[in-house]
Amino acid sequence: MENIFDINGKIAVVTGGAGLLGTQFAQVLKNFGATVILTDYDLDACRNRVKELDSKNIIPMKLDVTSKSEWDSVLQKVFDDYKGIDILINGAAFTNKTKTDSFDNTFENTTLDSWNQMLNVNLTGSFLGCQAVSKFMKKKKSGSIINIASLYGIVSPNHKMYPGTGIVQPVAYTVSKHGVIGLTKYAATWLAEDGIRVNSITPGGIQDGHDDLFLERFAQLSPNGRMTKKEELNGALIYLASNASSSVVGQNIIVDGGWTSW
Repeated sequence: MENIFDINGKIAVVTGGAGLLGTQFAQVLKNFGATVILTDYDLDACRNRVKELDSKNIIPMKLDVTSKSEWDSVLQKVFDDYKGIDILINGAAFTNKTKTDSFDNTFENTTLDSWNQMLNVNLTGSFLGCQAVSKFMKKKKSGSIINIASLYGIVSPNHKMYPGTGIVQPVAYTVSKHGVIGLTKYAATWLAEDGIRVNSITPGGIQDGHDDLFLERFAQLSPNGRMTKKEELNGALIYLASNASSSVVGQNIIVDGGWTSW
C-alpha cells in the first residue's frame, strides 16, 4: 500500500524554530523525509536548536514573522534554492516562556503595547505567512499550510487554575488564537481551488517542566487527567502535511486530551 504519510523530498518552512514545538515539528518533518527550513527571530537560538537536532536536512534562518519584507525575502530564497515550498508551519507565538513586557498583568492592567505585540506575532505573523507563501505554492498548484492555534482559541482560560502557579494566560493570547482559527478557515476557502490546503492544529496544554501545583490542577480539569506531551502532536502534523489529508480543508484538529469537550 502506498505510504500516504510520506513527505520525502518536500520542502517545509517552520516558524518559531527556537521554541519547544518548533523544534519538535522540525524533527518530525525531517524524520518523514522533508528538508526543513527552521526559522526564528533569534537566529543564534535557532542555530543552537539545529545543532541539537544534528541534521543536515534542517537549516536555520532568521525570520521576523511581523515583517512582510522578511517573509517575502526568506521565502523567495527558499524557493530559489529548492525550487519549491510544499509545507508551512506557522508556529511563532508569544508564550509563558517568551513573554511580552506586561504578559503577567491582569485584564484590567494589560497595556496596549503588550496587546499589540502579541497580536502582531501570534496572529498577524500567521496572516503574513499564509499570504506570502501562497504565491509560491500556487506555482506548483499544491501545498499545505498548518497554523498552530490553541485550546484557548476555542475556549477561555479557566482563570481559577492559575493563581500561585507562576503561569498566566493574558487576554491577547486568547484573542490571537481565536483569530488564528478564523484566519485558517478564510485562507482555506480562498486558496483551496489553487490546490493549497490550509488547516490548523489546536494543542492542549503541553507538558514542559510545570510545577506540581499546576500539574495537579490541570489533571483535575482535563478528561484524560494530564497534560499533552509534545510528541502527541506528531500524528496530526504529519497527517496535515502529507497526502493522507488530501481533501481536508479548513479544519482545526484538536489534540488536547478532551479539555475542550466539556
